[in-house]
Amino acid sequence: MSISSFEVENDSNVLPRKKKITGRLSDVGKKINLSSHEAGKDCKCFHFKCFEIINKTDRAKLLRYFNELKSHDEQNNYLAGLITILPVQNRRPRLGEGAAKRDSSFAYRVRIHDDVVNKPDVPVCAKAFCALHGITKNKLTYLQKGMKMTDQAPRDMRGKHSTLHRKLNEHTKRLICDHIKRFKGRKSHYSLKDSKKMYLPEDLNVKKMFTMFKQLHPTVVVSYETFRCILNSEFNISFGYPRTDTCTTCDEFLAQLKTLSPVTDDKEIQNLTTKNMLHKGKAETFYVRKKIARQEAKKTKKMAAVCMDFGKNVSLPNITTNDVYYKRQLSMYSFNIHILSSQQSIFYVYNESIAKKGANEVASFIFHFIMNYLDDDVEELQIFCDSAGGQNKNHTIFRFIHYIVNNQIHGLKNIKITFPVRGHSYLECDKNVGLWKLKEKMETPKDFKSMIKNSRIKPSPFVVVSVSKQIVFNWTHLLCTIYNVRKCPFKTQPIKEIIASSTEPRQLKWRDTYNGPMFSNVIKKPEKGLSKASTLKKGEFELPTRCYSGPLRISQAKHQDIMSLMKFCRPEAVEFFKKLKYQ
Repeated sequence: MSISSFEVENDSNVLPRKKKITGRLSDVGKKINLSSHEAGKDCKCFHFKCFEIINKTDRAKLLRYFNELKSHDEQNNYLAGLITILPVQNRRPRLGEGAAKRDSSFAYRVRIHDDVVNKPDVPVCAKAFCALHGITKNKLTYLQKGMKMTDQAPRDMRGKHSTLHRKLNEHTKRLICDHIKRFKGRKSHYSLKDSKKMYLPEDLNVKKMFTMFKQLHPTVVVSYETFRCILNSEFNISFGYPRTDTCTTCDEFLAQLKTLSPVTDDKEIQNLTTKNMLHKGKAETFYVRKKIARQEAKKTKKMAAVCMDFGKNVSLPNITTNDVYYKRQLSMYSFNIHILSSQQSIFYVYNESIAKKGANEVASFIFHFIMNYLDDDVEELQIFCDSAGGQNKNHTIFRFIHYIVNNQIHGLKNIKITFPVRGHSYLECDKNVGLWKLKEKMETPKDFKSMIKNSRIKPSPFVVVSVSKQIVFNWTHLLCTIYNVRKCPFKTQPIKEIIASSTEPRQLKWRDTYNGPMFSNVIKKPEKGLSKASTLKKGEFELPTRCYSGPLRISQAKHQDIMSLMKFCRPEAVEFFKKLKYQ
């Protein structure tokens, strides 16, 4: 349905003779009309013997193909291609040349679509032509008149003329488009280059957007269906913030499986199924390792196992007023470290003006966890996390764990990080974030932290750590000065396990499969002369400088949007947001 066919009541004095059926039921009705042609009766003609030459199977194929054509124009073009205009063969001489009832005659043929055999067109009579395609005699006359006038199939002009007395005017359409553009959406985090679709919050829907439009423009008469159709046809918008990090290998397997036939491609299907089972077996190995680590951590105090991941970004203030959908807001970040043995879960919470979401932040949170929440008896730490290159799987984190064990910080002698198969990284951290009550009213970071604390009671409430600039260190700068191997000596992407041990003061061990051979690489060259680390006493270690000297600045436009929402918030929130620095 084109935009020009949308109709509204612009003038209350002008009433239609008959109410037009609009919306989704109309669309469904059009599709049914296109695809519901049924074969007619046998023509029983003596000349062509149409129904005897064309068997029942071929008649079904012909009708199925005709019903699958997507529009009236496609069907008209298809039928016109099977009709040939011929001069009149027989005339009655007593009536004269100008008194002829017909100025042309027509020949008909049908085309049987077969994927295996290329069959020629079959000539048929007019009655069989209508019966085989499920069309009426009036439809055939309509096609004949159009072909005689323009020598081509007539175009379907329904809904395309300019005399609609209830046609949607351009001013109303522009108001609807401007209203939709005011909503502040975002792109999918994991497919920025793959799609231009914008995502609005999951608690918003078309009905709410239409209600807001009616509140802003009470005098404009427009239907919900018109609003919905403009949203669907003019904008690439969806609701909810999806994570499109599904497994590409599994998706490719399902796509290939749909194109194969169980009869002719049995070996190919078996081969693909075997490969997919092997892939899922490798993915399951990650979860088996995590389960074994949890059981071992429960048995001994010398080993601990944790999961870690960044949680969902939450925008503040999170209030019920409609204006929040049009404004940019302050992002709240959270980093979760979940202890597998005790199910204790620590959330490091901060907003975008305090720190970012990079390798320095991840290393700082791990360091803070080790120093404050890890048991003193622990000598081995196993970490399970996803393969985010800018956060977990990078040269900074690899050098960081080597630095921890070689200085025996907190008595740790061994740290192992295990990464999952891409697309199969569902961790306990995701379950914890799923418990958040995101529909609660939250105006300040304090409300956000309180929501996290109250989201779980058993086995223990979540522990919330307020991140400040004193917690976040510039580990990248410090490690570059200590480790004179600036570039990582091995590729980081294929790694599945990496181990740092105090028995290997200059090396890291790693492997790119869960059960394959273990490799080692030198990441620290021998030191020449006395280094700063050699002058430190036993148990002492060098700490990096703070990563940020002051608060990070947000954009001026975002700050203005936030301040425009303060009239809906309590004084405490107004005071907090006024202190934010902007550029």
